[in-house]
Amino acid sequence: MELFSEIYNCYFQVIKSLIEKKDYISEEELNFRIKNSGFEESILYLLPKLTENGWGFYKKQEGVLYSKFSSDFYVPLTDLQKSYLKAILLDDKISLFLSDEEIKNINATFADVKPLYQPDDFYYYDQFVDKDDYRNPEYKRHFQTIIAAIKEHQYLDIHYESRHNHRVHHCYLPCRLEYSIKNDCFRVLAVRENIHRNTNIEILNLSRIKEITPCNKIVKKLPNINRFLQRSYYKEPVKILIKNQRNAMERAMLQFANYEKNTRKIDDNIYECLIYYNKKVETELLIEILSFGPMIKVVGNETFLKLVKERLSRQAMLMDGFQQKEFDREDFGTVDE
Repeated sequence: MELFSEIYNCYFQVIKSLIEKKDYISEEELNFRIKNSGFEESILYLLPKLTENGWGFYKKQEGVLYSKFSSDFYVPLTDLQKSYLKAILLDDKISLFLSDEEIKNINATFADVKPLYQPDDFYYYDQFVDKDDYRNPEYKRHFQTIIAAIKEHQYLDIHYESRHNHRVHHCYLPCRLEYSIKNDCFRVLAVRENIHRNTNIEILNLSRIKEITPCNKIVKKLPNINRFLQRSYYKEPVKILIKNQRNAMERAMLQFANYEKNTRKIDDNIYECLIYYNKKVETELLIEILSFGPMIKVVGNETFLKLVKERLSRQAMLMDGFQQKEFDREDFGTVDE
C-alpha cells in the first residue's frame, strides 16, 4: 500500500488551502484555484462538493461563497503527518533550526507518536564519511549567527581555515546557505569587497569556520547571488540524457535541485538536461552524475566528457588491480602466510 496518493494528496492540498482562507470567495476564483492546483478532471469532482449540497463548507449568497468556518478553526495534523514530523526530529540537522527547548517541547507533544522511519533505515552508498558535526555547540552557534546575518543583511568577521590549513580572515556578507547531499555538509555563499571595490563571491564550508563575529556594517539589500554564480559558469553547460527508468528522472531532479538547469522531453522515455556549473563544483557534479550509472548519458561538453572518461579509466584500473590481488591471494597465498 502506498503512503501517499498523487491524486488524493493533490485534492487534500486544494481543500486545505480553501478551508484556511476562512473568508469569502467568488465562484470564478474558486473555479480558477481548483483548475490551477488540481488536475483537468478535478473541477468535475470538487466543484459540486464545494458549491452544492456536498461538504457544507460555504454558504452561497448572491453568487458569493461565504466560509462557514470560524476564525479560530484550524486543520489538525493527521497521524501520518505527526509520524513524519517525529521522524524529522531524529535528524541531527534539526538542532540547527530549533532550540533544545523547542525540540524538547515538540517531542513531549508527540511522545506517543511512532516515527515514520529511523535514520538507520537509510544507507547512503555514495556519501563522504567526514560529514559536519551538527550537534557541535560551536557549529550550531556559527550556523545560527549566519542565518541571522542573512536575514538582517549584516556583515560578519570570519576566521576561516582552508582545505590546505591556511588561515583566512575577512569581513563577509553572507547571502545564502546551501546543503550538499554528497558531502553531508553546509556551505555559506558570501561576498566580500576588496580595496578596489570589486565584489567577489566565496563558498565557505561551515565546518572550517573557526571564529565568527557580527560586524556593525549592514546593507539595505543582499547582492544578486544568482548573477554572480552565472558569471562564474563555464560557457558550455553539461548536457546529459536521462533514461526515465527506475524512477531516474525524479531522482535526478532531486539530486540536481541546487544547480541551475534546463530540462526538456525529447522522446517517450528520454529527457535532455543542461546543467550550468563552475570549477568549484565540477568534481562534485561529476560524482553525482556517475552515481546514476547507465540511467544517465553525458553527451557534452567536451571538457566534462574528458573528465568522465578519465575517472572511469581510473576506476577500471583500480578494479583490475583489486581483482589481480584477489587472484594472487587465492592461488598463491600472501606473504604473511
